[in-house]
Amino acid sequence: METRSGGKPKSKVQMGVAILESIGFAAAIAACWLTELFDPPFSLSQLFIETGVIAIVGVFTVRWSWHAIKQIRYLEGFLVICAACKSVKVDDRWVGIEAMLRNEPDLRFSHSICPACAKKLYGANLRG
Repeated sequence: METRSGGKPKSKVQMGVAILESIGFAAAIAACWLTELFDPPFSLSQLFIETGVIAIVGVFTVRWSWHAIKQIRYLEGFLVICAACKSVKVDDRWVGIEAMLRNEPDLRFSHSICPACAKKLYGANLRG
């Protein structure tokens, strides 16, 4: 499954960012422990304080990134459509809506006419 821009599905991106950030903060905690173990004098209380601060910053960072990516997903979900010709902006080009949606795997097209257009074009009510 790909997105409109051809990238990875957004939920995998969100999860990947969270995992990479968590690995980074875990590495910072490990470096803190190793530094304390090999650099006397050993202070267990200082080690727990440093670990706690890094963990708190890590949790806030991962949550903030998760929220930011969620907002980006929301904004990327908008479909820019021309009010006159109904063409859709995909990346930097304008294509017909049928051409853009043709790439959606579970979508089939069927044409009809809405009651308002039927009345305007044909002066009658057609079933839509």
